[in-house]
This record gives sequence, C-alpha cells and structure tokens, in this order.
Amino acid sequence: MLKRENRIRSKKEFAEIKDKGIVSYSPFFGWLKYKVDDDLKKFGFIVSKKISKKAVSRNKIRRILSEIVRKNLDKFEKGTRLVFLTKKEILGKKMDEVEKEINKFLISNDK
Repeated sequence: MLKRENRIRSKKEFAEIKDKGIVSYSPFFGWLKYKVDDDLKKFGFIVSKKISKKAVSRNKIRRILSEIVRKNLDKFEKGTRLVFLTKKEILGKKMDEVEKEINKFLISNDK
C-alpha cells in the first residue's frame, strides 16, 4: 500500500487535477497528470461501478495499481500528481500485465 503522503485523499485535490491535468490513455486506463512545484509524488485511483458492481473487484484493482505504483515510485518525477481512471479492460488482468502498461506510460513520458 502507498504511504499516506503519496495518496490523493481530498475531493479538492482530485478536482484540481481534473481541471488542470493532462489526459492520456492506455488500453487498461486513462491518466490525469498534473505537475506541481514540490517534492511529493501523489497518486489517486478511480474505479467506478461501471467497471464492476462488486466492491471486491474494484478494491482488488485499486490494490494492484497501488502496489505497482509503490514499487515504481522512484521512476516518477517529483511534483507529480497522477490519477488513474480505470477501464473495464483491466478486469481479470494480472499484476505483471498492468505493470507493463504503466512502464510503457513512464517510458513514453520520458521522451
């Protein structure tokens, strides 16, 4: 699980990222990325009921994404605010498949 300092928790923060962030997409999720002038890296995960009606499935997706981000935290730039907007295609995917997709995003943003 991500440390508390690395999680976006308030509606105000989510709203700010939604308003000012840049959206990009991958097959499993969309990303809202926003850059701030500080040293923190913060992440949020949105998994709606459209993805799955079962809370167990939605929470599992959140845990998988959170763990992948925690393991790769050093690869993200300082001041990054990133919100994952999951798509239905992520259901049933294994952790390594999702991690490959996140790494593709990181590589494409380095260029």
